[in-house]
Amino acid sequence: MQNSGLNSNYKYDVLIVGAGIAGSAMAANLAKLGKKIAVVERDLRERDVIIGELLQPGGVIKLQEMGFTKFIDNIDAQPVYGYDIIYEENNYVISYPNKTGEPCGYGFRNGAFLQNMRRHILADENITVLEGSVTELLEKDNALIGARYVDKSSKEEKDLFADLTVITDGPLSSLREMLSTPEKKLNGYFMGLLLKNCEMPYSNHGHLIMGDHPPMVIYPVTSNEWRILIDFKGERPPRPGKEFKQYLKDTFENALPVSARKAFAEAVDEGKIKTFPNHRLPAKPILKQGGVILGDALNMRHPLTGGGMTAALNDVLLLCDNLKQVPDFNNKRKLGKAVEKFYATRHLGTQTTNILADGLYGVVYNPDLRKAFFEYISRGDKYAAETCSILAGLNKDKRLLLNHFIGMARYGTQMRIANSEATTEKVTQSFTMVKDAVGIITPLLLTEKPDTGNKLMLEALNRIV
Repeated sequence: MQNSGLNSNYKYDVLIVGAGIAGSAMAANLAKLGKKIAVVERDLRERDVIIGELLQPGGVIKLQEMGFTKFIDNIDAQPVYGYDIIYEENNYVISYPNKTGEPCGYGFRNGAFLQNMRRHILADENITVLEGSVTELLEKDNALIGARYVDKSSKEEKDLFADLTVITDGPLSSLREMLSTPEKKLNGYFMGLLLKNCEMPYSNHGHLIMGDHPPMVIYPVTSNEWRILIDFKGERPPRPGKEFKQYLKDTFENALPVSARKAFAEAVDEGKIKTFPNHRLPAKPILKQGGVILGDALNMRHPLTGGGMTAALNDVLLLCDNLKQVPDFNNKRKLGKAVEKFYATRHLGTQTTNILADGLYGVVYNPDLRKAFFEYISRGDKYAAETCSILAGLNKDKRLLLNHFIGMARYGTQMRIANSEATTEKVTQSFTMVKDAVGIITPLLLTEKPDTGNKLMLEALNRIV
């Protein structure tokens, strides 16, 4: 499957490796500039995956800025207006910070959304889409000049040449080591099921369920289906089978809202269980003439908050805006400067998404912090609204995120002391909560931007002391 037009002997302006969310959006956006683009994708069939099914409002805005909100059309996408946070037998609803319902997020089947994007690039006369596997990147004089791929249908090995080669081959990238120094950490696995024809307490909302069990996230993906994701720690994915199905029912069914339990049990019995690894991958790109890497190939965070596509679209729009300033991609110096500027500033669009995702993941597994988090946002007002604005990808103020993270731990400490006899042991346990919070947030701050991370961390410690 490929569109007609240019051929492998042609030197393209841009070669994109991977036609996932980031690669397809990159191709569509650059083609508007009249650039001649080749896209190589291993498999162009509609995929059935459990990742990339929730687009936060910040990501919707990026689509709007690129002029591609049509990608959400005609796929039974469901608007999402906020979250119901469920903690044990209590719940609190937080809404995205808007007054008119816009911008909202959207839940959808990833495959349907991506096929909309692919149909667009397949129809664009400036884009050549090739189905095949890239086997190596081509270099000359220490600069990337293209890639070698094996065509899926003919099995022929072909070379493609371009002024700029963009690596966007996703979370399981086989090429990231060419353009980055990855330190990928496996956090565990998400197990996914589709709940059919069930009701949740709040329609058109995500649901985060916390308690003495691994966290669960549920959100609508079609008009009659909800995606449920359950986190499993460990280096190996859970192995579906009779015993595992019973474990799911025993451990999670009664933790769900009553209205969803029947659908959950039916989905478990049906057995269409999918898993996907959850990674933390700080961005550590390598500057190399003629190449750039972005999206999940460069940077990943825990998918608990559904920020992956929003982060990827931030990357795409920022890089495209920089490349707009380079009329002629043959100008290697200006092209290199555009890429260098992208690497230097991309954290401004992704750092709060990354920190919140990995920070919240640490919180939900800490019993004291989990309780403190729920009590903190249940205060409403700015404690819920500002936290939700960061989750939505609408507010990217790292200092604000840090203030709320430390504020949550301090509030939990105050509540524990206020609600119990202030013994030495209780006070010590309470301040351990703050220590745990600092232990979670510190490495995340330093990873995202070490120079400002040190300064912010000192500010936070001074406030605690």
